[in-house]
Amino acid sequence: MRKHLIMVTAFFIAAFVISIAYPALAAENNAQTTISILFDSGVNSTLEARQAKAQTQVAEWMEYDLVRVFARYAKAGYQAKYIEKRQDFTPQTNNYLLTVKITEYKAGSKAARMMVGYGAGGVTLKIHYELFANGKNMILTKDDSTYSGREWINAARKLNQNIAKAVTEKLGNK
Repeated sequence: MRKHLIMVTAFFIAAFVISIAYPALAAENNAQTTISILFDSGVNSTLEARQAKAQTQVAEWMEYDLVRVFARYAKAGYQAKYIEKRQDFTPQTNNYLLTVKITEYKAGSKAARMMVGYGAGGVTLKIHYELFANGKNMILTKDDSTYSGREWINAARKLNQNIAKAVTEKLGNK
């Protein structure tokens, strides 16, 4: 009986020590990859006020949604954060800068989408993005676009998912 009690006690002590030590080892072996996201709405003086306002709204939604999309890749070791200026980026190991710019946004016609359907009056959204290692070395550059017969949020979400997938593949964390 005494031998059995000693074995059970030793088992629990070993389990306790391993449960404390293992998370510390895992944190050392899996360094967190930080992706700092810098978003450019692409608004310029050639756009009408209504178009500029709509494009700014899309950009603001996309920048925060992109952080949420990257949160789904937490198991792959990603932490995404939004930055307002390039100077806010701190070059370090496992720290990447992702710049995204809206190059074209056409809102389409909500009335046509509602009345006609079948893709009529759809939204067109085009972007250009670049991924930099240490803030200087470009390791990925891509133009992407989508068309949606539904609302602009669907188009924006699709492009954000495409960005996250391309970055994940480039960094080798599938």
